[in-house]
Amino acid sequence: MLPSPATVTVQATSLASATATGSASVTLSSGPPVSVTITPTSSAVSLGGTRQFAATVANSTNMAVNWTVNGLSGGNSTVGTISATGLYAAPAALPTPSTVTVRATSVASTSAFADATVTLSAGPPVTVSVSPATVTISTGNTQAFTATVTNAPNSAVTWSVNGIAGGNATVGTIGSSGIYTAPAARPTPSVVTITATSVASAGAQAAASVTIQAPAPVALPNLSHARFLEQAAFGPTASDLQQVGQLGYSAWIDQQLAMAETPFNVPADMATARANWLWRLAHSPDQLRQRVVAALAKIIVISGNKNIYPNEILPYYQTLSRNAFGNYRQLLAEITISPQMGKYLDLANSMKPGVGSGANENYPRELLQLFSIGLNKLNPDGTLVPNSPSYTQADVAQLARSLTGWTYPTAPGATPRANNWEDFSANMEPRENNHDTTAKSFLGCSIPAGLTVAVETNRALDCIFAHQNLGPFIALRLIRDLVTSNPSGAYVARIAAVFNDNGQGVRGDLKAVVKAILLDPEARNDTAPVDSGRLKDPHYHFVSFVRHMNGQVNPAIQLSYLFDQMGQMPMTPPSVFAFYSVLYRIPHSSLSGPEFQIYSPTESVLRANLFYSMLTNPGNSDVSIDLTPYQAVAGNPTALIDTVDAKLLYGRMPATMKQSIAKALATAADNNQRVVTALYLTVLSGQYAVQY
Repeated sequence: MLPSPATVTVQATSLASATATGSASVTLSSGPPVSVTITPTSSAVSLGGTRQFAATVANSTNMAVNWTVNGLSGGNSTVGTISATGLYAAPAALPTPSTVTVRATSVASTSAFADATVTLSAGPPVTVSVSPATVTISTGNTQAFTATVTNAPNSAVTWSVNGIAGGNATVGTIGSSGIYTAPAARPTPSVVTITATSVASAGAQAAASVTIQAPAPVALPNLSHARFLEQAAFGPTASDLQQVGQLGYSAWIDQQLAMAETPFNVPADMATARANWLWRLAHSPDQLRQRVVAALAKIIVISGNKNIYPNEILPYYQTLSRNAFGNYRQLLAEITISPQMGKYLDLANSMKPGVGSGANENYPRELLQLFSIGLNKLNPDGTLVPNSPSYTQADVAQLARSLTGWTYPTAPGATPRANNWEDFSANMEPRENNHDTTAKSFLGCSIPAGLTVAVETNRALDCIFAHQNLGPFIALRLIRDLVTSNPSGAYVARIAAVFNDNGQGVRGDLKAVVKAILLDPEARNDTAPVDSGRLKDPHYHFVSFVRHMNGQVNPAIQLSYLFDQMGQMPMTPPSVFAFYSVLYRIPHSSLSGPEFQIYSPTESVLRANLFYSMLTNPGNSDVSIDLTPYQAVAGNPTALIDTVDAKLLYGRMPATMKQSIAKALATAADNNQRVVTALYLTVLSGQYAVQY
């Protein structure tokens, strides 16, 4: 306000001298008043709609205004609300009267304001629709819903399930984007309501009906067919199961017996040879042959720890493969004159006794102890005859003299020698001058004097082949590797009888023996006792998982060293007793469990590490596996567990194991972790690690 009088004096006084002053005269005037304008000054707004207002302040440095509706700061739900920026939102229902005043008042001068008139009208109603309107889904699955809002400036909606914003674990949950996730268990009732509510108009809603059903039961493979393929192959694949279902057991075996053998190539280095071995176990179509070759390789043993080059060991495996369905007598003959075995057990260049020389007993001893009749006499059912050794040291010495006179083959282009240098290009050659031609007697057999190397070797093998132990000895070992570590005596006796006579008067027919082992009632008993089955060794455990997971092993796989750490470096058993003793018993138990000898706590952790690596890197260049079937149901813990049970355990997972896995899945961070957890715990379980 102007003072009276309207002229004032401004004086300045020196701080140094109070008597020094100066002054000026100032005449005051009122100037232009502060004013406010508002745009628009009038507007029609539908219920639930909005209108933006703007205010301009003149003749003031402060441009801020306060907004009111009908004199109410910020308005209210009856007359509408207005924000600090001037956005007016009409109420949901018409007030009385239906015209309201929006006012902008200057903060600098409260007497300066401007008004706008808003006429409210009902307009077209806000509507909401939801799609799909009805749907049926399984527990744990998801469904996307979309909401369409009309006659509202804001198309946003909020979602609820059975009136609960966002839902909950009992009725299912729904996110802001409309993705509904059904609960893990069916609610009661099993129909829930999904509601979309307009943000612009709370009275505008639409609902969808969701029927929640239990997931369709996971299709289980035929348990009998799956068990058969665990014995006759390195675990079942989907195609193998289909074939067995179509052909039946006997016809499937006949097809395998007639199938061409997968060739054993001789690569440049042992690393490649070992990699190829793992590949062929996983992928060779002649799976039955591979099972038998692997079993025979643990009976008649050589090793890469002495025969360190591929040509010193692969032809031996070729011999096992070629004779896997042949006659055991022929197999013994070919192994005996194999230069690979000649090096490993020192039969090559074994000579008659003389100055500085003598018959080497390594191969003859192992031929008796491990490859044919064993240390003790056996009953037909494989049990020991008390206090009855099957041979003596004298028998070993006599047999060793009978087998003298073999040397390595003459290298191509070289001159034959009395004792050739190591060469592995063909069978060993006889050297009559190095052979002991005196008469011998062992195992109750008499060998006359004067026989040639080849003739006497065959006479010696005939003697061993006729021994009463051979049938039960080989039967027990093949049954333990293919079917069960603890066969009944009756089972062993039945197979030994087939070994002794295949029904056509032929002894040692491995084709008939293998078929009899697999078709025996004890093998085909799907409700076998708890002491049945056998622990999978590292090779079988790994390969069967790859086959179950529709995986691929790289023929140049670089993981052989891991199997060395687990006690089973491919083609390299630590001794002539193979990777583990066939006579090993489970500690603190009377049960046989050969594979348990290399399943210490350390080795079990190493297996766990291998499987975890495979599961967390499924596309690895060495070995890949397919997680797709499990990822498809990972959102539903029950369906995931059932799928793992069906594919890996054929529906035999105990309820307590399912509960334990479900608890573990509850802590998983995402679907990928759920898949890894369920498979990891299953593949390491006794239900999977043991071939039942």
